[in-house]
Amino acid sequence: MYIQGSYYSTVLQRSKSYVAILPEKIPREVRVVFLLHGIGSDERTWALNVPLIEYSEKYNVAFFCPAGENSFYTDHADGENYGEAIGKEFYEVIKSLYQLNFERKNVQIAGFSMGGYGAVLLGLRYSELYSRIGAFSPAFVFYKKERKEVHYQKVFSKGDQGSENDCLFQYKKLLNQRKEIPAIQFSCGKEDPLCEQTVKVIDQIKALDSNAPITFYLQAGFHDFSLWSKDLVRFLEI
Repeated sequence: MYIQGSYYSTVLQRSKSYVAILPEKIPREVRVVFLLHGIGSDERTWALNVPLIEYSEKYNVAFFCPAGENSFYTDHADGENYGEAIGKEFYEVIKSLYQLNFERKNVQIAGFSMGGYGAVLLGLRYSELYSRIGAFSPAFVFYKKERKEVHYQKVFSKGDQGSENDCLFQYKKLLNQRKEIPAIQFSCGKEDPLCEQTVKVIDQIKALDSNAPITFYLQAGFHDFSLWSKDLVRFLEI
């Protein structure tokens, strides 16, 4: 079942669209998975490139894909708080619209590229909502070098390393607060220019926490849906 929906975001103060894909007959044990898109994409991108309707039926999953624009799923200094809007508000909107099981253990978040970064960031920031995170070729862009692009300065206007927009910062905070940390499934192609940064972030998390609930799948490939489709299937099968 494919649904193109919309809602009013009080955080962003405008109408936002989303895509929902659910089994035709929704079983009691249906899982809830929020899927985040990458930069230059939109809420339809996952469904246009991956057979989500088939996966929804096969794996008993309800997929919800928000429109994250090119926000990097962060809160911006100009008041465009995409982190809150997608990580928390969109979750609450979907929970109010769909009568599904939203117990934490049943709710997961995943994404590709920018959306992979967003899934880690929001999954940790709102760890009370999400039990698992899927980070497919995550765009950990600021771990590589200092960035001065205009768009980068906008989406990380509230800070990058050491700030609320830093996945490592969010992980440390959960450790210090002794809160349950979502399991994180990382994956990346060996030829992906983002692979080096992904490995570095994983190593830094493991340095913080020797018991970090992390799995990492390194595979042949670049930065495209030929990998991300497989990554999603692997995520759903575990």
